[in-house]
Amino acid sequence: MNAVASNRVDYIIVGGGSAGCVLASRLTEDPAVRVILLEAGIDAPTPEQFPDLANPYPGVAYSNPTYTWSGLKASFPYTGSNRPEAKAARYEQAKVLGGGSAINGIGANRGGPHDYDEWGEMGVEGWSWAECLPYFRKLERDLDIDDEFHGKTGPFPIRRRGEVLWTPFTRAMLAICEKRGIPFLPDQNGAWQEGIFEMAVNMDEKARRVSTAWAYLTPDVRRRPNLEIRTETTVSRILIEGGRATGVVAVRGSAHEALSAARVVLSAGALATPAILMRSGVGPATHLVDCGINVVHDLPGIGQNLMEHPSAGLVPYLKPSARQKGVPDYHIPIGYRFSSGVEGCPEGDMHMNFVTRAAWHSVGRQLGSVFFWVNKSYSRGQLLLDPTAPDGPPRIDFRMLSDRRDLIRLADAFERAVRLTSDPSLGSVVSGVYAGGMSEIGKRFSKPSRLGAVVTAVGAVGLDAIGSLREKVFPFMLSNYDDPKRLAGNRADLEAYIADTVGGVWHPSGTCRMGATGDRMAVTDNRGKVRGLDGLYVCDASLMPTIPCANTNVPTIMMAEKIADGLKR
Repeated sequence: MNAVASNRVDYIIVGGGSAGCVLASRLTEDPAVRVILLEAGIDAPTPEQFPDLANPYPGVAYSNPTYTWSGLKASFPYTGSNRPEAKAARYEQAKVLGGGSAINGIGANRGGPHDYDEWGEMGVEGWSWAECLPYFRKLERDLDIDDEFHGKTGPFPIRRRGEVLWTPFTRAMLAICEKRGIPFLPDQNGAWQEGIFEMAVNMDEKARRVSTAWAYLTPDVRRRPNLEIRTETTVSRILIEGGRATGVVAVRGSAHEALSAARVVLSAGALATPAILMRSGVGPATHLVDCGINVVHDLPGIGQNLMEHPSAGLVPYLKPSARQKGVPDYHIPIGYRFSSGVEGCPEGDMHMNFVTRAAWHSVGRQLGSVFFWVNKSYSRGQLLLDPTAPDGPPRIDFRMLSDRRDLIRLADAFERAVRLTSDPSLGSVVSGVYAGGMSEIGKRFSKPSRLGAVVTAVGAVGLDAIGSLREKVFPFMLSNYDDPKRLAGNRADLEAYIADTVGGVWHPSGTCRMGATGDRMAVTDNRGKVRGLDGLYVCDASLMPTIPCANTNVPTIMMAEKIADGLKR
C-alpha cells in the first residue's frame, strides 16, 4: 500500500464501499491525480485471504460482526411517536473495504428506466435512463448476455447461476407461477417487464462474490504511486475554511491527523455521510444547535428524504427432499417482478423472491422464504444525530409505511404470496407456511460457529421428528409468528400486522439527495457537489432523489462511475 508523498492531495475519499472503491480506481487512472481513500473497516485484499467474503452464500459474510458497524439501530415502522428510537432494532451496515458489496445479498440489478427518467423529470440534469445506461454498461462484465443492455469489458462480473441452484421448492414455485400465466423472462436486467427471472448476481466464473474492492482495487491499481488506501480509519469531521472544504480529521485508534486535499468526497453511505456532514457543522441549523454543534452551513435537506424498501415475508417449512443439498450456496435463485396496480405507481413496482434457505445452519436449511417488498416506496424518514451523544450512532427513523400507498401494496403482496403458497401442489415440498421472521433466539446462531452447528443440528433433527407438533414450537422460533391464511382473510388484521412488523432490505438511500437549482431541500447539484460549499462532494446512495426499483448496490456503482467521469472532466 502506497503512501502518497504530499502534504496536500487532490482528493480524499471518505468511505471505501461500493462507490468509494470505484472513485479511487477511476480518479487515479490519471497518474497526476493523488488520492487518499479512507475506510473505517479492515482491508480484505483478495478472495483467497477472505473466503467468507467470497462465499456464494451471503449469510456467511453478512452475519459476521467483524464486517459491520456495532451499535447501529434503526426504527422501521412509522409510529407517530416523538421517540421512535425507543423501538429501534439492530440495522446492519458494512464496515470493510468494499462496503455493502462485500457483505450484501449479491443481487446485481439496476431498476427500471422510469426510475432514472424520474430523476431527470425532477430537474436533476444528466441522470435520465438514456444517460445512465452507458455507465451501467461500463461497470459490468456480463458473463452470459451480449446485447444493447449489457457491457462485456467492465471490472464488475455479473452472471446468472442457472438451474444448479434450483431446489424442488424452487421448481414447485416456478410451476405455480407458470400455471398462473406469469412469464419467465430471459434477463432481469433486460427490457423492463413483469415476470419471473433468474436473479443476476455479482459473482465471477468460480461462483465467488466479487466486491468493488476486488473488482476495482486490483493488485495493479493498489500499486499505483498516486493512490494511498488507509483502512481502520474513520473521519471525525470535515475541515472547512472560508466556504471551502480543505481536508478531514482522520482517526485511527487514539491518533487524530489533519489531512489536506483540494477536494473531499464523502462516500460513507446513506447513513454515515449525512452524520459526518452534520458533525462538521453542515446540516439543518436548528438540529445542529440542539446538538451543541457550531453551524458552518445550513442545509436543511441533510438527513431528510431517508428511503428504504419496506418488506415482509412468509416462511415455508421444507420437506427433507426439497432442501438445498451440500454446503450453503446462493439461496435466492428466482425473482418475481409485478405491478401493484395502485394509481400513480410505475409498472413493476413490487418484488418477490423464492428463497431456498433461511440461514447457514441445519435449521436454516429446513426453512425457505417467500420474501417480498415495495420496490418503489413513497414513505420518507429522517436521520438525525443524538443530541446527547452527537459523535455516537445516529438516530435512524425510516417511518416505513407512513405513506399509505406503501402499506396497501405490501399488504396486497402478502395476499399474493398467500395465494401462491396455498396452491395444493406445494404440499409435495412444504409441510407448512407461516408468517414471521428470525427471532432473537435465532439471531444468536447467525454467525457460523462449531457450537452453533452442533446445537442447530440437534434442533433440526428434533423439528423433523416431532411432525405436526412443530406448530407448537414455531411461535418461539419465529418473531411475529402468525397464521398467514388467517391474516389474509381479515384485511384490517393484516394491515395492522404489516404496519407493526414491517422490515427493510438494507437499502438506505436519499439522505443527501441531488436536486435542481432552487430546490431548497436538495443537498447537492447533479454532479454531487454540496450546495454552498466548494471542494466538497457526495457520491453514494445518499444522492438518490427517489429510490430505484432495485437492490441499490449496482445503481450506486453506476453513480460512482458517472460522477468519477464528471470529476475527471
